Amino acid sequence: MKNISNGYEDIKVSVVDYNTDIARHAWDCYKMTWTSLQNVDYDPNDPRVIEAVTNIIKFRALPMPREQAILTFKIENVSRVMLAQITRQSRARFNVESQMPLPVEHNVILPLNIAEDEELSEDAKQLIELSQKVYDKCIAKGIPPQDARYLLMHGQTTSLAYVVNVNDFVSAFAMRCENNLSDEINLVYRLAKRAILDKLGEDFNDGKIDNLTYMFYYNIISPADCAGAARKVGQNYDKVFGNSFERYPAANPEVQKITDNCDYDFTKSAWYLEMKRMDKSLLFPDEQQMINKWTK
Repeated sequence: MKNISNGYEDIKVSVVDYNTDIARHAWDCYKMTWTSLQNVDYDPNDPRVIEAVTNIIKFRALPMPREQAILTFKIENVSRVMLAQITRQSRARFNVESQMPLPVEHNVILPLNIAEDEELSEDAKQLIELSQKVYDKCIAKGIPPQDARYLLMHGQTTSLAYVVNVNDFVSAFAMRCENNLSDEINLVYRLAKRAILDKLGEDFNDGKIDNLTYMFYYNIISPADCAGAARKVGQNYDKVFGNSFERYPAANPEVQKITDNCDYDFTKSAWYLEMKRMDKSLLFPDEQQMINKWTK
């Protein structure tokens, strides 16, 4: 049988590019507001420039440069399940690996909770094998790939380019990194955050970006977390798990009621198992303590 990914272990996210001169751009836009500043050239050490960029970061002035801080990520080895989720972000652009012009290179993500169940794992592997076998038979008979692809598993992996401005990245991050609601896409956003912060550090140390550009991105992206994290509450109203992951207490009685009557046991989810094995560099504040509570 062709390759099967054990959960989300083969997912990779890297930075293709980003606006490396965003602080200069922010200043050139900002200074047009003030006639007294219009002839002041960009200088990352000028207190006026520093104040302007800081105010843009804090939404105290001219938010437009934040919308023009474009990030481009390469996302590899994700399922078509995740693809259907991430492309619902309307204020972003995507270029996805096609399943039409050439036969696919078979690979399917098998969620950990299924992979670790002996009976389900065996059944799933037989299903995957049959899907791939019939697909390959279609190709051998001259059936075009765009028709044969209908026989592929929804867990078939793909890769894509994700282009988004920093505002919309952080906004989507808040929803997609809610443990009670998201799983594979949750990991993708965590990997993207780590990738861009690592890239910024490397580029700053190598002299490719100045201190204000580093500060611009770092101060906006580094706090990115799920929606309730700033107040340290769980505010997920979805009935699948409610707030049963319990990183933080329920935000209100309604969330608590949903949690008490949620539809599924989160300990049987793939994301529960993924978090237990997750690289600690990808965990948010208080998540390790959350995971420790599960094992008591």
